Amino acid sequence: MKIGQLMESRIGAMRAERAQLVERYNPLISAASSYLKKEGKELSPEMAGNIARCCESAILNAAQSKRSRIFETTDSSNIDFLGIQLPVIAALLPSLALNELATVQALERRTGGIFFLDVKYGTTKGAISSGSKMMDSKTGHNSTLSGRRYASQRVENETLCTGGGVQLKTGTLDYLPVVAGSVIITDGTETLTDDGEGVLVSDASEGAGGTVNYTTGAVSVTFATTPGDVIYADYKYNYETKTTSEVPEVNFDVTYETVTAEDFPLRASYTLASAIDLERAHGISLEDEVVKYLGAEVKFTMDHLGIDLMLDAAQGTDSATTPGEFSATVGSGQEWIWKKFQFLDFVEKANVNIIQKTKRMMCTWIVVGSDAARLIRQLAPNFVPASDLNSAAITGPHVMGKLDGRTVVYDPFVDADAVMFGWKGDSFVQAGFVLAPYIPLLTTPTLVTADLKAQKGFLSSAAYKTVNAGSMCYGTIAGLA
Repeated sequence: MKIGQLMESRIGAMRAERAQLVERYNPLISAASSYLKKEGKELSPEMAGNIARCCESAILNAAQSKRSRIFETTDSSNIDFLGIQLPVIAALLPSLALNELATVQALERRTGGIFFLDVKYGTTKGAISSGSKMMDSKTGHNSTLSGRRYASQRVENETLCTGGGVQLKTGTLDYLPVVAGSVIITDGTETLTDDGEGVLVSDASEGAGGTVNYTTGAVSVTFATTPGDVIYADYKYNYETKTTSEVPEVNFDVTYETVTAEDFPLRASYTLASAIDLERAHGISLEDEVVKYLGAEVKFTMDHLGIDLMLDAAQGTDSATTPGEFSATVGSGQEWIWKKFQFLDFVEKANVNIIQKTKRMMCTWIVVGSDAARLIRQLAPNFVPASDLNSAAITGPHVMGKLDGRTVVYDPFVDADAVMFGWKGDSFVQAGFVLAPYIPLLTTPTLVTADLKAQKGFLSSAAYKTVNAGSMCYGTIAGLA
């Protein structure tokens, strides 16, 4: 069997394995899908795969420890009751605000790779060298003139030969045949232009000039004065009848970095007497409440760790340029209603800064402290609040709604004047920040000690990684009375 056939066979086997894994956890995935539909969202195949992978990791870890198990009462029958929504609290569902900010890549092992896509130039063309990056997952798109025109028949800034020394210079163009009338030769000072008949006319002196052979690409040029260090050529080639050099190609490189999941452990302790009293007085199961509240606390911790890491990246040296400070102070003769809507321009400034930094990303989410949250809630109709905004308990970072289509997360625990902007990739291979859950919520069986105290352990595990700090920036708001 040929290598290509072996590869296709192996890829097919891996796809079948993933499909079997998803089918194995279909009850949980179906419950997740139902939950998301209530929120007006759809469960993507990638998300379904993440849920299945994390559940499998949980079972394997439980089997190894012989002490833990997935909390088996978290299923479709009580998903609306439990604040943690499924055992997969590791950012796979909207239970984590971080899921709205980060790209999620589930880990198969505690130490594993997270993947992202680099796109490379496969051919030397003009000033572009083969193997250099067209789209760098950690920075952005190549922004040079040659990079912007790589996919055209134009060749920009090709090095024809070195300058200096004598005024007569010769060289050969790389892409053939050359389109008549398209050749421009320059040393940065003097420029010679193709007249369409193969003659190069200087803009410096009638005595200078040269020739170009459209078929062979041979160039001979005499400069008016000693030329600069490098002679460059711009021209077009006819790719349909090319005689040398292939059409420029693009290579895709899936790269990865190793991350290690860190644990989020908690232990609950309560007396049996208190559990009995609560059940008798109000018909409430204390154990269920313990799971709900401690699950929410793990969620809170995981959310905040991710947001804290994002804040560090957004204020670092590799981030997009800050939009600065938005002053909410009303100017003389200005009405407050118009002043507050100026915040939209502040958001667009951050958006443009991210685009300028990465040349491919934009602002898709905003994380705000209390001051900006207060302002944004008044920006109707640009701001559309979440359906449960005025009824859900505030246990940490939560989605407020959308501002001009951008997800707004209000975190009452960050600085009140903080406003962070960022971009969430739409797939595993394009990411600004990655959340890599390893295992969902594991709980130990309830242990009752001799003093009639009940104990229960909780554990979740995930890794975090800033891939492109340029996808984020940080600003502040001031002047709110």
